[in-house]
Amino acid sequence: MNTDQLKRLRPPYRRPWLLGGLFFLLLFLLPRPAAAQYYGQYATDTTQIFNYVDQMPTLPGGGGNLALVKAVQQHLQLPVEVREGRTEGRVFVRVVVGVSGVARQAAVVQSLTPACDAAALAAVKRMPRLLPGRYQGQPVAVLLTVPVMFLSPRHVFASTEVARPAQFPGGDAALEQYLQKNKATPAEVKQRDLKGRVVVRFVLKPDGRVGASEVINPLCPACDDEALRLVRGFPRWQPALGYDDQPVAMYQVVNIWFSPPAPPSGQAAPVPENQVYSQVEQMPALPGRSGPNGMQAALQELIEYPERASSGEGQVSFVVEPDGRVTRPVMFKPINSAMDEAVLTAALRLPRFEPGRHNGQPVAVRLTVPVVIDIR
Repeated sequence: MNTDQLKRLRPPYRRPWLLGGLFFLLLFLLPRPAAAQYYGQYATDTTQIFNYVDQMPTLPGGGGNLALVKAVQQHLQLPVEVREGRTEGRVFVRVVVGVSGVARQAAVVQSLTPACDAAALAAVKRMPRLLPGRYQGQPVAVLLTVPVMFLSPRHVFASTEVARPAQFPGGDAALEQYLQKNKATPAEVKQRDLKGRVVVRFVLKPDGRVGASEVINPLCPACDDEALRLVRGFPRWQPALGYDDQPVAMYQVVNIWFSPPAPPSGQAAPVPENQVYSQVEQMPALPGRSGPNGMQAALQELIEYPERASSGEGQVSFVVEPDGRVTRPVMFKPINSAMDEAVLTAALRLPRFEPGRHNGQPVAVRLTVPVVIDIR
């Protein structure tokens, strides 16, 4: 048999690299779901993995993301370092939920400590079987990132860290009623025509009682004291619940508003600030005291020095109303908190002025008086 005959009998020669290249090119050209991201060959039900789908995986009982996070937290075993309060934080675990609803390929994507990472992975792997995600009506594999929280038993939670925030008995409307019924308006608010709020942050214990409290937005010392008194007198709240559905301690914040009451019958309300003059034809004057020096001396005589007074120079500003009353004192140039309050109180004790006049009519005028504190 000659060479040409042998060639005709031999199977045609195939270039394997060419066939392989054509195969992968065809795969590349096949249409894929628009939202899919391909992460490689896993099990049969996780060949294509979606980030976003029409319906995300859920627990059979529903409840959305919150229920899923709670289910993971309930399986979490806290490491010793967390129980002792040496470590707190979050671990983020990425997991693929296949078309069968089984979680696979769990991996830590944001670490905390080796012990916490291992505990987070173990908790996620014990997650119950889910209803799979769906894309265009069909079950698909979905990539989920699950936060796992590691908080010590002594942790005080923020409102964003709990499954259910604490609540005043009867709700927000009852809280407002409690504040309005029990709030006393300090004399300082009336005298200084103060309007504003005191913000108090406090701890609500797992049994609903108020723990430590502090003013984080002050208004005036008397206002701050009154706000703290109201908070410390709260009845028991309905406590916050953690992701294990157990009561936990939580930080709570309340706003307590103060404003001056209506003036007594026969007494005019303070003139609005935008109608207060700084210069007029005839400036206010204290009877029996001549000029700015006399006014400064009268103010200095009325200052009651605090126990730990310190030297300094400042300026106090106040309004002399058309009837001669002093209202709305503020420290234009502060000295220190204790001395500032003493100066403001002294300003409110000044006797009635001869009011300022403009075009022959009494008007409200804001004055600024220097204050010199010399402790020897």
